[in-house]
Amino acid sequence: MAVKTDTTKAKLGLAISKKVHRLAIERNRFKRIARETFRHQQATLNNWEFVVMARHAKAANNTTIAQDLSVLLHKVVDK
Repeated sequence: MAVKTDTTKAKLGLAISKKVHRLAIERNRFKRIARETFRHQQATLNNWEFVVMARHAKAANNTTIAQDLSVLLHKVVDK
């Protein structure tokens, strides 16, 4: 979910339930990757607030998750 706001700084919210992955270590891994990806893209995402809700998916490595999230963030901004 994304909302364009009047603020000059982009914000990120994360929602990952136990239903997505039972182990906290896996939920926290996704959060770390998402925050780091967002931090690198933050300068180009001005005036946007994002909420990322994780869903069940196949296991993926860190690079794949970061690339996919980056593409999704830019798709929303470019619309």
